[in-house]
Amino acid sequence: MNVKSKIVGFALCAFACFVIYSCTHVSGTYISAHGSRAGSSMKSNCMGCHQTGATEGGFIVAGTVFGRDTTSRDPNGNVYLFNVPNGVLGRDSVIAMIEVDGVGNFYTTHPIDLSGGVYPAAISPSGTDTLHHMQAITTNGACNSCHGVTQANIVVN
Repeated sequence: MNVKSKIVGFALCAFACFVIYSCTHVSGTYISAHGSRAGSSMKSNCMGCHQTGATEGGFIVAGTVFGRDTTSRDPNGNVYLFNVPNGVLGRDSVIAMIEVDGVGNFYTTHPIDLSGGVYPAAISPSGTDTLHHMQAITTNGACNSCHGVTQANIVVN
């Protein structure tokens, strides 16, 4: 094998390694989306693994939404973070809206300032359901660190 063939072979190998690495180690912002199944492996406290510095980014807010039976996940709804208790869409300021994915999880690495506290609310995908509000203010975006542990699951419908 001549030197030119070795250089071409090395270059192709390096390019293949780059492509494989970039496909499995994607950087950027992770935000759940309706219909997505990317969150299907999440169990319990999402932020137990997805913390700052993790390979798939540190989540700022993450959790799971359940249906009326409190055990079946409820996919494709929305979670809102309001600046006032019992916020009303279209009337009160929504700090953020996060779509619930196709398996009932929601998450984002997008920067959201929780330091002043937020009032979360969730709604089913039909949109005809009323917003289900958390009555207390929170500065903790790790929703499943309490819900499903010391507090009831997040339930819509």
